[in-house]
Amino acid sequence: MLQNLQNTGHDPISLILSASALAASIAVLAGMAPSLTQGLAAGKAVEAVGRQPQAQGQIRSTLLIGSAMAETGGVYGFLIALMLIFANPFVNMYVEAIERLR
Repeated sequence: MLQNLQNTGHDPISLILSASALAASIAVLAGMAPSLTQGLAAGKAVEAVGRQPQAQGQIRSTLLIGSAMAETGGVYGFLIALMLIFANPFVNMYVEAIERLR
């Protein structure tokens, strides 16, 4: 398969880097969803405290735990995007495969 990519006249490393950039942008978009859901959850928590002020401590602790769990998806998406842009393992795999063919 590597020989087929070399025979097309396209630079395979450019293909890997462009696909990685596309995947990184999708990973960053996946990180936007937790922000939206955290905003909705905070709004609902404010409404709940307005209805039942005596339950403020329990509502706050539940909100913080839920926000922390929701944020992990955004952090993972951000880390994946950074790895694909700056420490791309696929480029190294391609270079090692080319060296083995020689």
